[in-house]
Amino acid sequence: MTLSLSSVVASSPSAAVDQGTRIRALAAVLRDAPQADAEVLLAGLARMLDAHIGRGHDDVVSNRRIRDQLDNIELLMALEIERAGVRHTPVPAVARAA
Repeated sequence: MTLSLSSVVASSPSAAVDQGTRIRALAAVLRDAPQADAEVLLAGLARMLDAHIGRGHDDVVSNRRIRDQLDNIELLMALEIERAGVRHTPVPAVARAA
């Protein structure tokens, strides 16, 4: 099943609903990822946990390793999203009265 994220987000007025919808769509992409991609994602998660566990939140080296892994996962997710046809189209901001 392919979830069209842009059509769901466009009909949701609340930012919290938008984020929840996006998270569910990303989770669906992860569930449907081919086995090889899932293995890469799990390895990236393991590396992030290794960088985080036992270290403080202000550990610059650990935080850099985690950000690097998130960048790698973001790239892989972008490829999976493209493959699955799930895209996030931002909802235009409503003009505020001055």
